[in-house]
Amino acid sequence: MTVDSSAKCFSSKTSPTLTRKDDIQKLFPSEVLPELQRLLTLLLQKFQREWRADVHMDKVSLPRLKTMTWNLATQDSEVREPVAVINLKLQNDMQCPQESDLSFQLAKETLDTMLKSVYSIRDQLSNMGET
Repeated sequence: MTVDSSAKCFSSKTSPTLTRKDDIQKLFPSEVLPELQRLLTLLLQKFQREWRADVHMDKVSLPRLKTMTWNLATQDSEVREPVAVINLKLQNDMQCPQESDLSFQLAKETLDTMLKSVYSIRDQLSNMGET
């Protein structure tokens, strides 16, 4: 871990109002030499805003489901079994909001497996809300 990434990590985990010299120096263990405390405090005061902005930009954000449509289609095979064609529109809210489309098809057996998993997720979310 570099000094820069360590400082960014420290900056992201400390209070945004932690800007006073005395408050910052209270965070150091007594073993840290006073001169090193002074230098680190100066660096933290000087670069704290910039490092916080960098940490915010580095955060990973998963896309959100915006819309979902589906239809039934016949699979192009000899069996001609129907499949569900699922179309998802996803929105990524990180730096600049952008949408992406995702389409896939599911046979009945795969859809059943997926639904069991989704129901399990729903049940777990419900149980978390009750505690």
